Amino acid sequence: MSNLELMNEYLKKQNKISEQTKKTYIQTATTLPFNITTTQPTIIKKLKELYTNPNTLSLYLNMIILLRRDNNLEHNKLVKLRNDLREEIISIRKENMSDSKNTLPSYKEIIDKLKDMNGIRYVINYLILEYGLRNKDINLLYVNKLPNEQNENENYISKSKNGYKLTINDFKTEKSFGTKIIDITDKKFKEEFNKLNIKDNSYLIPKKNGDKLKISSFNDKIINLTVDGLGEVKLFKIHIKYLLDTKDFEKLEELVNTRGTSLATILKSYNVYNNDMKKNEKKNETIENEVKDNIKN
Repeated sequence: MSNLELMNEYLKKQNKISEQTKKTYIQTATTLPFNITTTQPTIIKKLKELYTNPNTLSLYLNMIILLRRDNNLEHNKLVKLRNDLREEIISIRKENMSDSKNTLPSYKEIIDKLKDMNGIRYVINYLILEYGLRNKDINLLYVNKLPNEQNENENYISKSKNGYKLTINDFKTEKSFGTKIIDITDKKFKEEFNKLNIKDNSYLIPKKNGDKLKISSFNDKIINLTVDGLGEVKLFKIHIKYLLDTKDFEKLEELVNTRGTSLATILKSYNVYNNDMKKNEKKNETIENEVKDNIKN
């Protein structure tokens, strides 16, 4: 059987995989130029010849391991390679974050630029900087009044007594955190959002015909709207660095909730100081304890 046939057989037995994930699996199976049922050493040799980027290599390995496991084929050597790649990916990410420590603008510079913004640019950057929201979180549908029966695939912004309310149902860690509710009372945010004159039941950034943008198109638009085109991930890293420098653990704890992620993840994945994982494990643990102590007090 071809890789595509093996993948189709596998997907027939799956009922909890999203359509987008299915498309990714099928595309990956289609583009692999050799059959996944060959021997493990041959697979490893061919993969290394074809793909030098560890992230790409890992993507194909995941698919191959998945199908070989489903067909009761040996995959222990492939799993070991995948585990080794994880360490390499983490190391590269830490190096990149270490480099960015000296190249990213300061939080003060970012906030100064935010103050000079208006309209949609202010709204987008404020939501990212103040609440650590991801792009997906701010693909918002504006409603004058929040519906009683909400669409679980929609994130809403609606009027509230003192400003605006975000009801975020569809985000990366929704299964762990549930719906996120954020009340916004910032004066400038209210003024700038009002200026947008968005009609009831309309998206914050829609397609030309008013429909909801797919996340890939939405991401492209967002990065162009962010301060200096930095994007939400770099802006979040800048904010985290500032909070660690100033020891503002209370705000750090707030971001845990509004972003919808664990403190441990923030300290490992978004901390520009964390270029040496082993060296910083104790430091991160200390910070986590300080945050918890700060909240208790």
